[in-house]
Amino acid sequence: MRYRILSTIILALLATSSIRAQSAGIEFFEKKIRPVLVEHCYECHAITSKKVRGGLLLDSRDGVRKGGITGPAIVPGDPDKSLLILAVRYTDPDTKMPKKGKLPAAIIADLEAWVKMGAPDPRDKAPIVKAAKSWAETVAERRKWWSLQPVKKPSVPTPQNEAWSDDPIDRFLLAAMELKGLTPAKDADPRTLVRRLSLVLTGLPAAGDEVENFSKAWDAAGAKRGAILEKLVDRLLESPHFGERWARHWMDVVRFTETHGNEWNYEVHHAWRYRDYLIRAFNADVPYDQFVREHLAGDLIPARSASDGIGKFNESIIGTAFYRFGEVNHDDCIDLRSIGYDLVDNQIDTLSKAFQAMTIACARCHDHKLDAISIRDYHGLLGVLRSSRQVAHTIDAPEVNVETMRKMRDLKKAIRNELAEVWLKEIELPRLGNALGKLKNDKLPMENPLALWQRIAEKSQQDKAPFAKAWKAVTVEYAKEHAERTKINEQFTTRADFRKGAWPDWQVSGQGLRGAPSQPGDFAVAADDRAVAAILPGGAYTHAISEKLNGTLRSPVLSATNKHISFQVLGDRASAVRLVSNNCQLNYRNYRYLTKNELHWITFPIPEEADGLRVYAELMTKFDNPKFPDQLGALGNGKDYRVPWEQAAADPRSHFGVTQVVLHDQPAPPKASLAHFQGIIAGPPPGNGPELAHVFMKRLERAITVWKKDNATDDDVIWIDFFMKSGILSNRTAATPKLAELIAKYRKLDAELALPRVVPGLADGGPGFDQPIFARGDCMKPGEKTPRRYVEVLAPKPFFLPSPSGRGTGGGGSGRLQLANAISSPDNPLTSRVMVNRVWHHLFGTGLVRTVDDFGHVGELASHPELLDYLADRFVADGWSMKRLIRAMVLTRTFQLSHTPSAAMLETDPENRLLARYPARRMEAEAIRDALLATSGRLDRTLYGHSIPAYREKEYADRRLFKGPLDGNGRRSIYIKVTLMEPPKFLEVFNFPGSKVCQGRRDVVNTPAQALAMLNDPFVHGQADVWAKRLIERKGETIEARVAAMFRTALGREPRKEERERFTRFVTQVAELHGVRGDGIMGSAAVWRDAGHAMYNLSEFIAIP
Repeated sequence: MRYRILSTIILALLATSSIRAQSAGIEFFEKKIRPVLVEHCYECHAITSKKVRGGLLLDSRDGVRKGGITGPAIVPGDPDKSLLILAVRYTDPDTKMPKKGKLPAAIIADLEAWVKMGAPDPRDKAPIVKAAKSWAETVAERRKWWSLQPVKKPSVPTPQNEAWSDDPIDRFLLAAMELKGLTPAKDADPRTLVRRLSLVLTGLPAAGDEVENFSKAWDAAGAKRGAILEKLVDRLLESPHFGERWARHWMDVVRFTETHGNEWNYEVHHAWRYRDYLIRAFNADVPYDQFVREHLAGDLIPARSASDGIGKFNESIIGTAFYRFGEVNHDDCIDLRSIGYDLVDNQIDTLSKAFQAMTIACARCHDHKLDAISIRDYHGLLGVLRSSRQVAHTIDAPEVNVETMRKMRDLKKAIRNELAEVWLKEIELPRLGNALGKLKNDKLPMENPLALWQRIAEKSQQDKAPFAKAWKAVTVEYAKEHAERTKINEQFTTRADFRKGAWPDWQVSGQGLRGAPSQPGDFAVAADDRAVAAILPGGAYTHAISEKLNGTLRSPVLSATNKHISFQVLGDRASAVRLVSNNCQLNYRNYRYLTKNELHWITFPIPEEADGLRVYAELMTKFDNPKFPDQLGALGNGKDYRVPWEQAAADPRSHFGVTQVVLHDQPAPPKASLAHFQGIIAGPPPGNGPELAHVFMKRLERAITVWKKDNATDDDVIWIDFFMKSGILSNRTAATPKLAELIAKYRKLDAELALPRVVPGLADGGPGFDQPIFARGDCMKPGEKTPRRYVEVLAPKPFFLPSPSGRGTGGGGSGRLQLANAISSPDNPLTSRVMVNRVWHHLFGTGLVRTVDDFGHVGELASHPELLDYLADRFVADGWSMKRLIRAMVLTRTFQLSHTPSAAMLETDPENRLLARYPARRMEAEAIRDALLATSGRLDRTLYGHSIPAYREKEYADRRLFKGPLDGNGRRSIYIKVTLMEPPKFLEVFNFPGSKVCQGRRDVVNTPAQALAMLNDPFVHGQADVWAKRLIERKGETIEARVAAMFRTALGREPRKEERERFTRFVTQVAELHGVRGDGIMGSAAVWRDAGHAMYNLSEFIAIP
């Protein structure tokens, strides 16, 4: 049996890997090579050239390979021997192409990669010179393509052998077999069937007792076997591990990764929450149309809520995280403008393939060469995504923490009252005099209230002038300085003033910014022996309740009308302020971490290119900051965050505050106001020092009195905060027993606050943006604007009405909601077909359309087009239920067939496209690893949670490649962290996807490294050891009995006689090698470790039978 399985798997591997490589190569040509040839080569080397130079034609595959007068232009597989490559490298002074100048290094690298992969080229016919068609004529022809036609429910065929099955799916398949003269294989035995079902539905092998129980029930059921099978299928569909299996399938499609690659390999914050969202969605059988809407516009649709031990949260918004995966360059997005566009191009490529199996990204530089996709379609979609922002979403429902926060606010009122009582008693001349004495050698800034007193005292002593004269001189100086500062500050344009108690037109998110901005006099309770950290002027503060609460503020799009933007801010613990250009989240220009808890100004130059780069300002706390943990040295203060995320974020505290944001042309920010002195300076002049002290104490008393009543102004706050920080006003928790008790209660509540839950995602960025069409995809050559829209053949109208000027569309949102509705519509001919085909692919090893990510002309045609439409129609009619769709497919008799091929099958249908037998195949990488854990007994079946770093022999902290436990703590492979740099080694050997692009069908190749991994990998040895320790705990059994038990555990079946005998001999031979004899064999961990290891290396162990 195992040899039959092995031969079947090899056939499948060869077919699948060849098709996948061919499809990927052609896509590479269309995206990377054809545009280069058209732009740089066709002028001299195409049939349409005025003069063909050197006899070389590069506009067809034959032309390229035949070459010109000097010979073939390329040698497939060998760039160094290819004349085309030598010419573009400019290494030979006599052979340089193109003549106008050397191509960029990246383009040369693409050409080299293309030749190295064999130079795949779909241009199999020489071009014919004919009158060019308009795009309208072209699209009218192309829209006739089969996948763009409406889904129609076909009639179910009547096969000759009607008795074989009355299932409609079976009848479509059987009718196709009969046309080719084939008859289906025998039915699989029950043990094979239960193992197959368990592996394809849950990704885990069925336990030995499950196999035994099902087999007995099957044998006893007779004609009622269908009910027994349905019961098993329903149980597996309801298993929580079903969601894990199908979530991992989808993660391939959306190129799930938890780091961004490139030099610093930044983390994709909280990516694991998206993985857990998928598991919950598949387990809950969320309708697929809803699933699509959540991915494309989950932030714009009514929230689908879920709940856990913390409280309710918004499930829908998590779907938008899919946009954020894949490789992201962290170089300068202003100088290297293409970085931002490459990022969005990857998003377009992923969403169009994932949901529509369309290659829309191939129309970046020109109208698609084969499909009904124009360059306008591409740029219309580009405008949709560039009108959106990459953000951190706080997913907590509004009620999370709300009661605790209410109690904390109430306690703050009591703390305020108690502190005010203490302070009012402390306003006395001796305390003021002592404080001034301590500060006499300090150079206080003019805005400090005590600076006025200090300067008058200094003036009196230095000039030996009477008090009145010193008073007049200093107050005249202050009045003059106040006037000058006021005049300077009038030159600034206010972009946002958070002191006014309401949010301006900025986007606000996070628990720390719930409600309105803080009124003057709010304060932050300290975490040390102080009572409060600061008395705050009016503004937005994430730590007004707790430093544990997060927050983000994002401005509207900025214009280059002004040269600079300044923020009056405070903050610490990896909070940051920045300007985001072209939606680049990892850019380092115009980026500053906040490290001061006193309000100060931070100024950035507004890029001259701001109008084209959609620049906006953003302030954010640690958990909302996509660059945290940052590279070494970025945070200053000697902080080294080259540690795993969980360790870096072990202290959740982070905060920022902002009072105002201004625009200006001069480089310096506004001056600090001196308005809080005007009441004193304009009042009756004091006659001497004691009278001045009395004026100060009265002003401070008035400030504290109104603060106690929560009626303070910003000027009052300045007086209180300066006097508190100078030590004149007590600020110790132990100032009174009551204060200590209140603050202890506050801190207890603070400890009870649940940490905010954050996910990466997309959000609309204000009024929408119509994208200029880039000439040949060059972002430095913008042309005519095109309205935000989807592909014309699927959504004929732009998403928004033209503006009155007729220059594009006016306002509106990004268009993502309209995009989601267009794709999730039951009238969309692709959405249901594509998902049905993906499900078929995972259940039968190959889709009805083998190219699951491409239903266009480069892709393959459906093997059973009527069946595909039948299933697509049924899928929608069944409420887009994934589980009902899967249930229908696995209950077919076709799914229950044996995998053994007949001679006729191998001759007529060697690739098994007609499914006359079940396609046995190798398990995916994760299923192999999970099977090892399950068989050994080490598997931890816990669902959800933080990812486990992959095991690696050496870690590279600078690249965030940390060393995890060898067995991943026993967790399933879906919980092992996926990093773009150096993915999990054991999984990579078995064709784990690269996570840079959508890959709905994995590469499947057979290499020596796979056999070596099963033989030598320490993980495999470790699991054999774990299994052995469990085996030797079994008492009172023979070698033969234990071997049989191992077969049941590992393979789900009893060993055949010859297998039992061979394995028994193997055990005794291994025992001799270890020097173990007699009764010692059954208790030897070394012997049974080797026996288990040998069983792991059976081809049947890693097969879906």
